[in-house]
Amino acid sequence: MPHSQRLFLLFLMLMIGFNLPSCSRLSDVRRNLHTVENFQKMDRATSDQVKKDSPYLKAHMRNGNIYIFKGWSVDSTRQFLQGAGWQYNLQRDVRREGRFELAMDSVALLETNQLEVSPSFAFMTVLTGISVGGTIACISNPKACFGSCPTFYTTGHDSLQLRAEGFSSSISPSLEATDVDALFITADPGKFEIEMRNEAQETHVVRQANLLVVPRRGNERILADTQGRFWSAQRLSPPLTASAPEGDCRNLLSLADGKERFSPADSTDLSAKEFIELEFNNNPQAECGLVIGCRQTLLPTYLLYQAFAYMGRHAGYWLAEIERQNLRNQENSVQELIGGIEVQMLDNHGRWQTISEINEHGPLAVDFHLLPLGRQEGERVKVRLRQTKGNWRIDYTALAEMNGTVQPVRLQPELVINQGRPDETARRVLCDTVQALTTLPGDTYTLVYNLPEGGSEYEVFLESRGYYLEWMRLEWQAEESADLLAEFFARPEQALKRMAPEFKKVENQMERNFWGSRYAKPY
Repeated sequence: MPHSQRLFLLFLMLMIGFNLPSCSRLSDVRRNLHTVENFQKMDRATSDQVKKDSPYLKAHMRNGNIYIFKGWSVDSTRQFLQGAGWQYNLQRDVRREGRFELAMDSVALLETNQLEVSPSFAFMTVLTGISVGGTIACISNPKACFGSCPTFYTTGHDSLQLRAEGFSSSISPSLEATDVDALFITADPGKFEIEMRNEAQETHVVRQANLLVVPRRGNERILADTQGRFWSAQRLSPPLTASAPEGDCRNLLSLADGKERFSPADSTDLSAKEFIELEFNNNPQAECGLVIGCRQTLLPTYLLYQAFAYMGRHAGYWLAEIERQNLRNQENSVQELIGGIEVQMLDNHGRWQTISEINEHGPLAVDFHLLPLGRQEGERVKVRLRQTKGNWRIDYTALAEMNGTVQPVRLQPELVINQGRPDETARRVLCDTVQALTTLPGDTYTLVYNLPEGGSEYEVFLESRGYYLEWMRLEWQAEESADLLAEFFARPEQALKRMAPEFKKVENQMERNFWGSRYAKPY
């Protein structure tokens, strides 16, 4: 690939920041990428099988160089990679041919060229080539294939209810992060179960899945703000008025009932903005905070899928660039233009000013956010939400009276059930901050916690940590284009206008196709 094209691809990654969830595909050559950590954990039999199936090994180095081995081995300590091959520089010119010994801590990612993945060592696969051909929903709209980080369910009255999606922005090992999601439910002391699923064509690497619980007193609710603080709150008042471009939407925003307010994207510019004005009753004697329950639409997912389509056969290179930490966000990017939900209030001069912003990624589960507003004068509080049209689904808004911060109790799972049987290995891994549980499409684990006695009931939050890795899709390869990547970087405003008509063609079907293409392992 010419150096100029690599720069354009790098600029795209700088621009979108890899902060959106997805499901995708790379190439007809079925390559696999491996983290160094998982490569080092392979037992001897697995290592021998990988070498047999893939005598050639590509090592993406943290300094940008690449080594291609035509015969390779790992030393007994798993600290060095050895073998004969070629060394390539940043411009992908051959610098030297011969024997090399590489320290594992200098390697970003390892790539093999296996055609099939054996179940015995599928746990270490982080990217492989697949086709959407077996999924009807994906065939009709390949950029609406279901993609997610781990999904977490709790038992409802007669079914499982989706409550959270973990670490939505962590699509590579270097982007591993901790995510705290409000389940917005209360639970009694004793056993509490959560079902964790991998429902997409992805590899999930789960470092931890803890509960954060706070005992409730009376009618209070516990809410988490964007700074990671937990607040005791009372009198969550629904809006008195709620006005959007389509008119009154108060009935959609007053209850956390799954009836969401959303709008279609603009037909000429995918970054076009809209406003929602809210008015609440206020207690001037109390600190107050705005509560918003929301999730993203599939617009950001579509944009990331399209970006991977433009990268085509070279997406693996940029995953290695993430691991080298050569990729950074930049201002005036597609991500900046799409943005989050800005919360605005009137200043002393009667002008709307942004005071906070919600930017929690993920189209699956509604998450609930608290934005402290301090003490406000007067009997009414007015706020305005500024957001990209077609980018957010808002289920709930309220003004809360805040009673101060509280400290949650962290609980690790006491039992993990896999395929109907206790899995002590999985439980130990999830309780060890060094190890990680790797799941593949269709895997399901039931996590059982014990809420302590002494509280009448608890407010429950999920604290998950890890990362997940995309599986790229062959059907997008025809759209590979360095020129369109260049437009994304140099003229993002123009790119979002050009893409608007194409997105509008599939917008109405995306939600149905997305949810219809979830992966379920047959038992």
